[in-house]
Amino acid sequence: MGELFRLVNKTQHYAWGSHETLAHMRGLSGPSDQPEAEVWVGAHPSAPSEIDIDGHKMGLDRVVENTPDRILPQGVKNFPFLFKILAIDAPLSIQVHPTDAQAESGFDRENQEGIALDDSSRNYKDRHSKPETVIALTPMKILTGVRPDHEIQEIATAFGLSWLADLLPVNSGKELLAKIIRLSEGDAAVALEETLDGVRTWAKTHTGGPCTLERAAELVEHIEEKCPGDRGLLVAVVMNLLYLEPGDSAFTPDGQVHAYVSGTAIEIMNPSDNVLRAGLTPKHIDTQELIEVLRDDQCAPEVVRANPDDAVVGKFSLWDERLSLIRIRVPASQAVDFTFEGTSTLLSVAGELTVESEQQSFTVYPTESLLHSGSDTATTIRGLGEAYVATYV
Repeated sequence: MGELFRLVNKTQHYAWGSHETLAHMRGLSGPSDQPEAEVWVGAHPSAPSEIDIDGHKMGLDRVVENTPDRILPQGVKNFPFLFKILAIDAPLSIQVHPTDAQAESGFDRENQEGIALDDSSRNYKDRHSKPETVIALTPMKILTGVRPDHEIQEIATAFGLSWLADLLPVNSGKELLAKIIRLSEGDAAVALEETLDGVRTWAKTHTGGPCTLERAAELVEHIEEKCPGDRGLLVAVVMNLLYLEPGDSAFTPDGQVHAYVSGTAIEIMNPSDNVLRAGLTPKHIDTQELIEVLRDDQCAPEVVRANPDDAVVGKFSLWDERLSLIRIRVPASQAVDFTFEGTSTLLSVAGELTVESEQQSFTVYPTESLLHSGSDTATTIRGLGEAYVATYV
């Protein structure tokens, strides 16, 4: 039989985080003092979860390093995923993640150049790619990939964006992104002013216009409010804007430009912190490296839901056949039988749940989590609430 352990997870206090969302999930009566952006579940050295093991609390990264066979599937050397709750009050940076080959090359190159891991100009913090899937817990807006040509032309015409029209036509989403990213500071400033003026002029004479234009105008105003004067707005204008409903999920592959605009979500990814940024951030932007990492194909992802979506237990398929994500919705009148497999973490997002095996019992509340390792473990989950289980076998 496998083992279950309680984890204590760390919260990242990024500027785009919410003062209310995670505080409310934890049952606090008021807002947090600092913005709370992400809860991290995993062994990433930047913010490893603590594990209660053999009567001692230790960082999960240390336990994996010292006794990997107790935590990981056979033959696996690193904790295989990073699991998060996102609480988004302002847009995240527009960003791209590298492939494994790009990450390995970039990590080794920056090591040879003597760039410290905690240097703000460093692009590669590890040797891993970072494909990721996001699942909306509330209504959510995300930017991902590049709009179809006809939408970009429609936006350029309606808002009078001569700077954008002058960049067309292009042969790929990557080509258009590269042209925007390479605009000089002077040209970008002019383009920003033209975009804001064009959107506000259009909005004065249009109410309830075509959905594409109305949503694009709202996006521009929202970004300018949250990130005033940031040239990343020019990139955002040409990106696909998706509205996700609770339960919707979207996959972001390596090389895909993306940013999350608003909402609360679960996110699962490879255990990496490699980010190349394109805007909406005060952090380091390496223009040339960013363009190198971009993939040519920048199409919008398919929005999918759990299978089956209306059941107590539903499954999301992920990019790695060994990795899966299960959503468990426990009704008050029904106990749910669930078998943990491989290395897996349960992360609670609502209510109060009790997880019982033959030998162990844990009660978890929102933002709290459990780790399972070893052979399959049959459990019964009771209470009223919702949790997600990430599993690697």
